[in-house]
Amino acid sequence: MRAHARLAIVAIALCTSVIAPSRAHADATTTRHLLDGVHAFKDGRYEEALVELRVVARSGDAPPDLAFYLGPTLFKLGRHREALAVFLASTAPRDALTDFYLGQTYYQLKLYRKARALFVALRARGLGPVLDGAAARYVAMVDATYAKAPGDATIDYYVELGAETVRAPDQALVAAEIFDEARLVEALAAAPHRHAEIGAGLGAAWNAAGRPRAVIDALADDRARSPDGSWELARAYVATGDAARARPLLDALIRGGGARARDAAALRAGLPR
Repeated sequence: MRAHARLAIVAIALCTSVIAPSRAHADATTTRHLLDGVHAFKDGRYEEALVELRVVARSGDAPPDLAFYLGPTLFKLGRHREALAVFLASTAPRDALTDFYLGQTYYQLKLYRKARALFVALRARGLGPVLDGAAARYVAMVDATYAKAPGDATIDYYVELGAETVRAPDQALVAAEIFDEARLVEALAAAPHRHAEIGAGLGAAWNAAGRPRAVIDALADDRARSPDGSWELARAYVATGDAARARPLLDALIRGGGARARDAAALRAGLPR
């Protein structure tokens, strides 16, 4: 409990660290809302900050780094899943403070291995003494959680949560993180558990998010793929224009005659000859 209290103090201190943005070419109204949102955040008026930042998000000239302000605001309001979705969707390079908020968000969502990896990377990059100490405590808490190999029930929790999340609107990126947590936890288990299902779920989430390269990275070398995993990999190859690699996967699914055979045949028919 003492470690959690110290981390709460660090989290409060972080709210003063968001830097007001420089918007030389932005519309004056958008800039005003953005600055009002940042000032409200610094004052601890998170609901007001969210209102202002949502206005910016709906504008035609929202800054690419809006996630740096919107994500921490959602985190402070306890809307951790929304915060994670904002952080993941952003294409702007993240700074150390934004990554720290992302790490805290992972932790609050029980994505402990994802949080640990990020805090370790942040410490390697170099942090100030306050943030470095907090990051070290997060790592230590995760290590204590996994002092013993995780049981099947822990892996089941993430697999089932990922399957539920991927069906929700606009949650594909979050679902991919949950399935990746399942993958990381399963790697610590005494024996494989639902390995092929995790891979297939991860592939489905990445495909739903429009990131086929991530599917290929995750599944191309996985020799324990299920038919569902092979289907997601084939879809990813098709999406990247690699019909040569997609074709044998689809042919195998068609020959297997399982649940994916009809879908595979339809996708195979559309490939260039």
